Amino acid sequence: MLKITEADGFAGVRTEGGTSVIDLTDHDGAERLTVAGPLLSPPKENIAWRDRRAMGRALRTLGHLLDAAAIGVPLLLSGFVSDNVVSKGVVTLFVLVVTVLLWPTHRRGRHLIAPSEGLLSLAGRVAIAPVVTWSILAAVRLPQGLAVSRMLDVVAITQIVVVTFPLVLIGRVISYRIWTHARSRGYDLEDTLIVGAGPTGVEIAEALADNPHAGLVPCGFVDRFEAEGVDLPLVGHPEDLPAIIAATGVRRVVIAFGGVPERELVDIVRRCRGLGAQFFAVPRLFELGVSAGELGHEVDGLPLVNVASHDERELRAKRVFDVVVSAALLVLTAPVMIACAIAVKLTSRGPVFFRQVRCGIGGVPFEILKFRTMKVNDDSATQWSVDDDDRVTSVGRIMRPSHLDELPQLFNVLRGDMSLVGPRPERPHFVEQFSSEVNGYDHRHRVPVGITGWAQVNGYWGDTSIERRVRLDNRYIENWSIWRDFVITIRTLPTLFGKRR
Repeated sequence: MLKITEADGFAGVRTEGGTSVIDLTDHDGAERLTVAGPLLSPPKENIAWRDRRAMGRALRTLGHLLDAAAIGVPLLLSGFVSDNVVSKGVVTLFVLVVTVLLWPTHRRGRHLIAPSEGLLSLAGRVAIAPVVTWSILAAVRLPQGLAVSRMLDVVAITQIVVVTFPLVLIGRVISYRIWTHARSRGYDLEDTLIVGAGPTGVEIAEALADNPHAGLVPCGFVDRFEAEGVDLPLVGHPEDLPAIIAATGVRRVVIAFGGVPERELVDIVRRCRGLGAQFFAVPRLFELGVSAGELGHEVDGLPLVNVASHDERELRAKRVFDVVVSAALLVLTAPVMIACAIAVKLTSRGPVFFRQVRCGIGGVPFEILKFRTMKVNDDSATQWSVDDDDRVTSVGRIMRPSHLDELPQLFNVLRGDMSLVGPRPERPHFVEQFSSEVNGYDHRHRVPVGITGWAQVNGYWGDTSIERRVRLDNRYIENWSIWRDFVITIRTLPTLFGKRR
């Protein structure tokens, strides 16, 4: 979790006359930053705020329970549960599968998905649920002699879908009505900062205020000038955004540009990662019909794109993926690693393994492990390696193009120093150099470094363009998922003997 300290200019937050005041220290000395009143008070002191969020969690739970009830109860009471069709165990599995498939279809970010809006998605997920259920049963029960024809009974699947879909739709209508009514009464709403006090920011503020079903309540602007035509305070300057979020506990931020250059704005948003705030962005040129797509929604015709963020649960899932896959790869590649170790020892003087300090997540140094492919050299920490480097050994010229020298890094993954997929780690000397020379280089350290990455599978490794590698690394971070890690891991295999850019 990122924390704002005195070193960042954050001195504290207090209340004066019902108004929250954040003390920030800038280069010109102490500056008092006045923030909107009760809406922006620290969350521990705001009981109503906690009640609103608790109601939101309760409504989400209610929606999932209605889904499960709409699926399971009618099936259990109907003629589907019999020895001739399906058992109670199969119905239970089917209910679980449908519930999981329908889980993300209640909301998209903060946007409530109306039953009519998500009709095709609901139908598709309900239709595929029996196939998924029967596939699981096939994998579990085929060894026991269960016939494929019985599990793939088209008639039974059709009957289940015909019964289930209307009931799920009815449950969704009930859930949606309850949810929208609760939001109209002030529940399940999130106070929202708008970065950008220009015309677009004002439009967003008015649209959110007029549409409480969006779940976002505008409470202030962040910009270098005040907004015109709307009664919302200027909370602070864009560079103060991390301190404001940390002090007030605001969890929703809409990026509406304003008077901040885009490159600077990207840097500010990335510094806010880890503070628990969810960001939305208004696409440039949205007036020309640029839509929010699947990652966002519209409020009064204004598209809001959900900016991806990763919480602790996702990072734990990534860690589980790393441990399982790296352990399996260590077992599978053990014979190759033994052969590499023998070859290194027999063909050159020095240790089998090469150890070097690299910078990991957050810039924290760790010792990376590789098979030694160069002659022993004390300048390796500050000297850049190139293709025709005369320090490379004869075995190294074979191992380096195929990346066999990097197999010991699987031990770094098991130890937690690295991930399987992520930006490649670099030496502290070059991290310091590139951070000052290449825009966005230091942003690469927001996630664990990796053995392979999005830049590598696109042909950028070794002595290639740092700028392009940085762009690809940051693109990976912004769009990370377990599935993306899996795809990159698979795509790494054909690049082992491929060419660089």
